[in-house]
Amino acid sequence: MTAFLANVGVNSSHRVRSPLYEDGSFILNPIPEPVAWAPPMLRLPQVWGERAVHLDPDLVSPTRTYGDNCRSVPRAFALRAAKTGDEIHFLARLTPPGGPAGFYLVGKLVIEDVLEDVRREPGSGWWDGNAHVRRARATAEWNGFWVFKGGSGSGLYRRAQPFRREQADRLFGHTWRWRDNRSELQTIGSYTRTIRRLP
Repeated sequence: MTAFLANVGVNSSHRVRSPLYEDGSFILNPIPEPVAWAPPMLRLPQVWGERAVHLDPDLVSPTRTYGDNCRSVPRAFALRAAKTGDEIHFLARLTPPGGPAGFYLVGKLVIEDVLEDVRREPGSGWWDGNAHVRRARATAEWNGFWVFKGGSGSGLYRRAQPFRREQADRLFGHTWRWRDNRSELQTIGSYTRTIRRLP
């Protein structure tokens, strides 16, 4: 089994934050779509108003999925090696009330199936709810994305798990540079812009 680490949800460039509550529960807010809303894309009016949202990963629907452009976007190249039984662990920037933001592990997807290199309408299937499929059906832009289906063990965690320098060093073997002129949050954010295969 191979595991991957993917940074998801809103980040410092967005006006919306993903809140972390005192008991460790959280809300993972999605990023907005770069295109105007059209069906079947989703909206979350309480979060992004009339903008379409890119709800990916979707770990709460009955068919849990995650999509990315594994052939054309360098940040996702590592996922081209992902196969059934592998895991994608999701890291997100969460903000507690009155406190500074931090990175937390928020869920995982245990890969059960993969739809690769989607360049045309795939027809109806387990992928129907994925954000990449929704956007492509709204815009007719089938750009070769991949969609991963989550099986048993997939989902959001009930409580967020802190991911700090200690966890990064343990996972990646002290290979990250922690410079004095950058915060821990900046360093983790920089290294996790690219989806990483866990050693």
